Amino acid sequence: MLQKIGNVARDYAWGSRTLISDYFGLPQSQLPMAEIWYGTHPGSPAFLVDEPNKSLSEALGGKQLSFLLKILAADAPLSIQAHPNAEQARFGFEAENAAGVPLNSSARNYKDDQHKPEVIVALTEFRALCGFKPLKQIEFFLADLAEHPAVSDGFRSMSKRWLDLLAEPNGLQKVFSDILHRRGNLDGYNAELAALAENEAQFGLAEELNLQYPGDPGVVVAMLMNQVYLEPGQALFLPAGNIHAYLGGLGVEVMASSDNVLRGGLTTKHLDIDELEKVVDFVAGELPLVKPIEISNGLTSYPCEVDEFMLYRAELDGTVVLADLNLAGDCVALCTAGEISISSSLDERIVIKRGEAAFLSADAKLFSLAGAGTAYLALGSVR
Repeated sequence: MLQKIGNVARDYAWGSRTLISDYFGLPQSQLPMAEIWYGTHPGSPAFLVDEPNKSLSEALGGKQLSFLLKILAADAPLSIQAHPNAEQARFGFEAENAAGVPLNSSARNYKDDQHKPEVIVALTEFRALCGFKPLKQIEFFLADLAEHPAVSDGFRSMSKRWLDLLAEPNGLQKVFSDILHRRGNLDGYNAELAALAENEAQFGLAEELNLQYPGDPGVVVAMLMNQVYLEPGQALFLPAGNIHAYLGGLGVEVMASSDNVLRGGLTTKHLDIDELEKVVDFVAGELPLVKPIEISNGLTSYPCEVDEFMLYRAELDGTVVLADLNLAGDCVALCTAGEISISSSLDERIVIKRGEAAFLSADAKLFSLAGAGTAYLALGSVR
């Protein structure tokens, strides 16, 4: 099976009105265009372009892909969040089912029983928060605030409390928990933190976030996290437990086919801080930047330690043709520049242009790419 697939943009409030339309040459919308999903997830299943009333899942006989490919466009920060591992997802899903929490409830933490590792590849300059800073950096930051001459006694006292907690066993988790459980009581602290940006650039992020989410504890948590700047083609891999938030930019995102998100701040959506704490990895370590590997001329892989998907980028011109590639699993191809011709060993052929996507089933075994353009290929399996 080789078919063009499509979907409509999801209009989350943090989405951009221009990034997707400008980059892909698509019509602008009056609403934010935050994400476009290409997969079988019931939250927003893709459809066949030639048969718009038939979903990709229906075309596959009701089967589900193990992965989901998205276009993501953010003009405002997404929530500070983490995703469960496979065991946590199964347990949480079963527990909420047993408690009678409806699947469509806004208070639901676990929408399915799957984990959600994900990778984001930047198409434009992309900003994100990802993981905690090294403990020494957090210690220096809090110590500076605890002695800062430009803030109130209450501000210094709160900073000193977090500095003392940080020194205890499991200190980072205790600081994280203490901050997030102070929702509704940090307005003055956040305002002072943001005001420091007038003279000290390191507080610019606090000023930016507090303008959008005044008093939100996530503003303070964000200052304990790594701020990452990705250039086009660079990627981050976000495993289970990684605390993160996207701040702005356009990217291609691939994940296990799940919608399990536990949020801690910078959002008006449901929060469950106690459950989030069970999921978050509090080990501050290196940034999970993905190191692309050039497999052959025109084909680059983004290796991630996950079973549900593999991600590749194909760069083609008149001198580069990728012929007889072994299709290790079902594939979604998204053209991000130019146009790409896809043909299979079953004598199928289609052309996808910038902003178009296609599904290639694994029964073709081999496929070839030609043309002039760029495509991202997500491969996985059907469950």
